[in-house]
Amino acid sequence: MSEDVERDDGKRSVLGRAFDILDCFAGGTEMTVAGICERTALPPATVHRMLAALVEWGGVERVERGRYRLGTRIWRLGIGAPQVRRLRELAQPYLVDLHVVTRGTVYLGVRDGTDAIFADRITRVKPTAKSTRATRRMPLQSTGGGRVLLAYSDDAWARLQEDAEHSPDLAAVLPALRKELAEIRTTGVGISRNDGLPGRTTVAAPVFGEDATIVASVAVSFPDTRIADPRTIVPRVLMTARAISADLSRRSGGELR
Repeated sequence: MSEDVERDDGKRSVLGRAFDILDCFAGGTEMTVAGICERTALPPATVHRMLAALVEWGGVERVERGRYRLGTRIWRLGIGAPQVRRLRELAQPYLVDLHVVTRGTVYLGVRDGTDAIFADRITRVKPTAKSTRATRRMPLQSTGGGRVLLAYSDDAWARLQEDAEHSPDLAAVLPALRKELAEIRTTGVGISRNDGLPGRTTVAAPVFGEDATIVASVAVSFPDTRIADPRTIVPRVLMTARAISADLSRRSGGELR
């Protein structure tokens, strides 16, 4: 084997290891070095070295207690994927109209495993450190828009139930969450009080593709002091989500699923 081929095989080996490590974070899972070693069969020294390179690149970030999760650079690459970009372009005029009518912050959410990624955000409010983070990646169950995605995603709900077996905190909220998801499926809309921040309400509705599978969620968040009764804007949020669903079916032929 020539020297050039050997170098090329070495590069592929390094890339393969990096891909194996990134695969461990599928669905937004936080991982420890020990957990990554167990899943990939890579030695700790290799995992430490490759995590350091991924952290420097921005693909992985450190969190507390020696845990790691996917970083913002991976998120930006995902949001730039053609199917998500086309969905944003198609939905944006509807989102802007919804923002003008409600004067709330409007989000377009898409699902990534057990997380919601907020692919677009229309607002007049100057973002803070917390609000900027909230527009990126959050567990499905932690936001109104994410819970709408979860309500129509059986596999994500099954994964959440599995996770609850190892998390007393998650197990404690599961009964109330199950009831809320059933109500979302019945009414076609989710209303969440104190959503992410005290005094903030979110009204969210699903966007469906051609075969009635969920593609995204549309959510409006606002202070309770702005809209005392969130039910008054439910028809407008539903109208927006249905208009995007109809336009999606007409234009994409299912390409955006």
